[in-house]
Amino acid sequence: MPGFTRIKRPNSLVDEVTSRLKEAIIAGYYSAGEPLPSETQLASEMGVSRPVIRESIKSLQSRGFLEVRRGIRGGSFVQDLNKLTFSEMLGDLIRLRKVTVDHLAQVRLFLEPEIIRLVAENATGEDLTRIRNLLLEYDRTEDIDKRVTMNGDFHRLLGRACGNPIYSIMMDSIMDFTEYFVRTIKPVNQIIHNDKDHKDIFAAIEAHDPELAAEISIVHANDILKKMHKLEKTYLELFHSEPQNTLGNGKRAPLKL
Repeated sequence: MPGFTRIKRPNSLVDEVTSRLKEAIIAGYYSAGEPLPSETQLASEMGVSRPVIRESIKSLQSRGFLEVRRGIRGGSFVQDLNKLTFSEMLGDLIRLRKVTVDHLAQVRLFLEPEIIRLVAENATGEDLTRIRNLLLEYDRTEDIDKRVTMNGDFHRLLGRACGNPIYSIMMDSIMDFTEYFVRTIKPVNQIIHNDKDHKDIFAAIEAHDPELAAEISIVHANDILKKMHKLEKTYLELFHSEPQNTLGNGKRAPLKL
């Protein structure tokens, strides 16, 4: 673990803490899946308050560096930086209007039906149990933030169950970005999924009907596309409403969402 030094007179405590934590992650002091020290420990080492640490963790979570888990075994866990690169790159391209939700939808509509066909053909009993348990847990919680994560996890589990590890990696990347994109529109106060769709997809998979499962997934993806168009508009309005600060050399400073 790196020995964090106390921070002296930074321009922004949150920005400074965020920068130091990010550097520690990139340098490999924490591996993917490993938790950071507690908020109390980090606050003590850096000489700042817990609310500052908490805001920094939220910033790193929104940018894909950390996953925050609740409960007894909760904490701030380091994400796979290979996935982060993909998410941040797409986020930047959307803000620059080089990539649109339609582009993402084209990839998803091409990839996901084939993955789901393969799941209906290849899923093991263990795969089906994992997906079924996730759907049951989804029904038991009313926490919207948790439901956003679970909706992404449903598709990630499909990727793992299809039998093709490359498809699994691609689906992970697409869902990581989709979740990153949705969470950027703060606060997360709506679910863009029709809850029934996932259950219908799973029922077709359990019935070993690959064509029906794929057909439902296409309708599901198209419905999400309509809702993500609205989010995309909000995302761009949020970005372009930020003040366009400049650096001392006259160049524009990077904006922070």
